[in-house]
Amino acid sequence: MDTNKLERFLNAATDLSSSLDAFVDEQRNVGKAVRAKDWAALEKALAQANGTSELVAFGEEERNQAWNELLAELGLPADSSVFRASLALPLAARASLTDSYRSLRLSAMRARIENDALGSFVGSSASILSKTIEELFPERKGRVYGKSGKPRALGSDALVLNAAF
Repeated sequence: MDTNKLERFLNAATDLSSSLDAFVDEQRNVGKAVRAKDWAALEKALAQANGTSELVAFGEEERNQAWNELLAELGLPADSSVFRASLALPLAARASLTDSYRSLRLSAMRARIENDALGSFVGSSASILSKTIEELFPERKGRVYGKSGKPRALGSDALVLNAAF
């Protein structure tokens, strides 16, 4: 067996795990900026989170390619699990593969949880704000349809909200 392919996969998995952890940190910065209503910091945090997400996407492509090469080296089908691949490895190399996989799964779970939490917070905040505006300005409630049957924008009056609102 060519250990270079295993090492390449382990390195790619470690890099991806680090990228996911960095993405979680950036998502937390986005959440802090939203909660503080610091729009300049939010714009900066979103740009940084976008850059980190591109690193995650690149890392995932690299990891996937390294995984497929490792499976080909082991003579396993492309849909093989980590458990099956570890059984095809020498006993000394199994622990490094399973540890790397576990670490990657934990990083991915943290990223998903943080992303879901931020999404639900922003969604509930937007919903509350929308309902409050509808109650304060009943003329803006509901949809207005034009002659073509498509929704039409309600009045072009600007609405300025005080930060204390």
